[in-house]
Amino acid sequence: MKIIGNSLYTCGIDDSVKQVDISSNNYTSADIKLDSQPRGMDVKDDTIITASVKEISVLQGGRKVTSLPVAYEPSCVSINSTHPDVAVGGTLDNKIHIYTLLGSNLSPKAELEHLGPITDCSYSPDSQYLVACDANRKVILYKLPDYQLAHNKEWGFHNARVNTVAWSPNSQLVASGSLDTTIIIWSVLNPTKHTIIKNAHPQSQITRLAWLDDGTLVSVGQDCNTKIWNITAS
Repeated sequence: MKIIGNSLYTCGIDDSVKQVDISSNNYTSADIKLDSQPRGMDVKDDTIITASVKEISVLQGGRKVTSLPVAYEPSCVSINSTHPDVAVGGTLDNKIHIYTLLGSNLSPKAELEHLGPITDCSYSPDSQYLVACDANRKVILYKLPDYQLAHNKEWGFHNARVNTVAWSPNSQLVASGSLDTTIIIWSVLNPTKHTIIKNAHPQSQITRLAWLDDGTLVSVGQDCNTKIWNITAS
């Protein structure tokens, strides 16, 4: 899901994208049908991009305008806020696929190889970085515009699949959540520094993370709990 202004956009197993008006807490008339189950979505201005099992779709004006068939089973998608780049994670080929979005058209730009299926990816708020995580326990930071590794330090301290990553608003911290019940806070400015929150959700994997501000992190897990953490940069 993604919040833009007063609108909340969601996608689900009903193969559709819906819009919620936050002020009234009601669904709008926007209900865009997709041809396969969406695994992820992102929104920029008037453009929604969904990563579905069989395709990447560009939605504009309340309808699907472009569909790009793919065979690597996308798992996640992120749109760069200031550049025309779109990152899509693959589960079958262990790659991040970078596309250029011009209007409603997507064209391949680069491929970034991982050692496990991609589980999540996200561009930084300042548009200077892309972070991605995978089932091989790794969190990898790329520097734009060339998508080279941002540093040579291994962000691999999770003990199981990393499910999700999230940026602090100032683009200085990355939070990652894992099947191992642990949250790790990584420092972009000091890549050797990290803070481990063990048993953040005891006996439950971390499923999603979000920052409220540069010092406040929200986590949810399969234990049906939502937790708020005060984070101090290392």
